[in-house]
Amino acid sequence: MALDLLLDQTFEPFRDWALVINSHIIWMSNLLLAFFIVGGFLFWYFAIIYSRHDVPPRSSLFLAFIAGGALVGEIVKGDWSQLVPLIVEAIAAAILIMEIILYARVVIPATEKSEKSGVLLYFVGFLLWIMALPLGVILGNIPGVPSFIGNSWPLPYTIGLLLVAFTVNRNPRLLFVSEARVLDYLVLDDNGVLVFAHRFQEYKGSVDSELMGSAMSGVLSLMKEMLASGQIVKRIDHGDVKILVEPGDITTSLLVVSKENIRFRQTLRSLSLEFESSYRDELKKEIANLVVFEPHRKRVKEVLS
Repeated sequence: MALDLLLDQTFEPFRDWALVINSHIIWMSNLLLAFFIVGGFLFWYFAIIYSRHDVPPRSSLFLAFIAGGALVGEIVKGDWSQLVPLIVEAIAAAILIMEIILYARVVIPATEKSEKSGVLLYFVGFLLWIMALPLGVILGNIPGVPSFIGNSWPLPYTIGLLLVAFTVNRNPRLLFVSEARVLDYLVLDDNGVLVFAHRFQEYKGSVDSELMGSAMSGVLSLMKEMLASGQIVKRIDHGDVKILVEPGDITTSLLVVSKENIRFRQTLRSLSLEFESSYRDELKKEIANLVVFEPHRKRVKEVLS
């Protein structure tokens, strides 16, 4: 609404540019306003989808298709097809709201207590923001519905957007919120000796880092001998946890996570390269001074906490 008024009042061509379709006049400012609103919903929806999936499922593509179809239908509808875009938009809104609620039920229980309030506020803001869609676009266009209901959409839209922006500003990682959690990070030298370890949180089945490092060194050596190609294992699935393995020139980095995703794999690879380049001289010593590696802990917390 603010964008529409701004374009109408400050940029004169938007008061004159219009499309005429089926005898209906569509002002360019209104067309852009509809695009930014619908596009905004879809952009944030795919932020949620990419937090949960490495590859978007077909249902998300279907939602984008019907939302786009509803927008086009709203533009070119005739007297006989007034309700068609409303039905399609109602389906899209229902799917979108259901996706957010279902994902919130997965993410919130898996979130640490210190971060739970921020995640909860993020999802509440998202739901309030989305409520502008059924209020302004669907209910506002149903014949007989009081006009004040349709005109009330800026209220949840503004409050929801402010809540989302506030939580993301406080914690930018909430832009891509996920139920996947990092549990342990370990680095072994080329002799299989643990040289660095950082535990993010205690978890079921966790053991001492030294013991885990020794066990993983033996498992990786055994698996390398068993594989015909002699290549090292890249991933170990241990039920509730997954162990990502990143071999380097002189180290092997391990990341224990609750769920694997592309972000964790890419971050582990980046940390492995950074660790080797920063401490190569120390790693080549017969007995490394582990205190030298402590500055790496701050970097690990920055990218994985």
